[in-house]
Amino acid sequence: MLLKKSLVILCCLFSSTAFAERWFEVEVLVFKQRPAPYLQEDFTLKHKAIEDKNSLDLMTPLYTEQAMQACIDGDERFQKRSFTDSLVNSNPQSGVCGDSTNYLQSYDELPVTPLAPAKDDMQQTYLLAPEQLQFKAQYRQLDRKGLTPILHTGWRFEGASKSRAPSMHLIAGKHLKSDSNVTPSYSNPDFVSLLNSQPELFNDPNQSKAEWELDGLFKIHLRHYLYITANFDISQKLENGDIESARFSQFRRVISGEVHYFDHPRMGMIVQIRKFKH
Repeated sequence: MLLKKSLVILCCLFSSTAFAERWFEVEVLVFKQRPAPYLQEDFTLKHKAIEDKNSLDLMTPLYTEQAMQACIDGDERFQKRSFTDSLVNSNPQSGVCGDSTNYLQSYDELPVTPLAPAKDDMQQTYLLAPEQLQFKAQYRQLDRKGLTPILHTGWRFEGASKSRAPSMHLIAGKHLKSDSNVTPSYSNPDFVSLLNSQPELFNDPNQSKAEWELDGLFKIHLRHYLYITANFDISQKLENGDIESARFSQFRRVISGEVHYFDHPRMGMIVQIRKFKH
């Protein structure tokens, strides 16, 4: 009896170890759909904000790091100086390329493919480098059809249960800002106020959080099969300056190695999950 119990415990330990070492990589290609003139969908409905206590954001740190380096290298987006700086310092990046700058807001449009470094380990979840992506034929096909990709990325991750698996935070497309008529204040139009004035460089406290054409969460969990839960807001700027968002919510069981297509009136998404080193 003792031997039997020992064998059961050993089998359980072996199974849990094998499960923990099951790694995958996923590739995601998101593109805009053509406007449908006879579309009957009502996108004026308001939705609750997309939230997940267990989310992972790898894009914001990457874009922030790259924008900071661009600032240091003299990117014209960051060559904005106060009147004081122009008098005492010839360096156009003086006081600009610090940690307080909101570098994400410096992007008018995010890169279609994040320029992540190439890795090949199984330590923690990481983005795929552009050369590790495989949807080259699908990308060309979209181009031939006149469809516009806004995100082509992927990441490697450890297979985990629904409660343990994090949701990947994805952002893509143009930086959308609501129009607002702001009148400059000239309460103290003297020389002293000019010296003390500081330019707002992507840090306007009155500006709402950054809005992107695509913003949401993409989750993959493992329970005998692989499951995808995708929740995105697909936004566009209207002629009156308002931002209209449509909700994309889909849940699907998928098979590794197969290419899966997700459809929505505003966007399409091509996904493939591949086994990694097993």
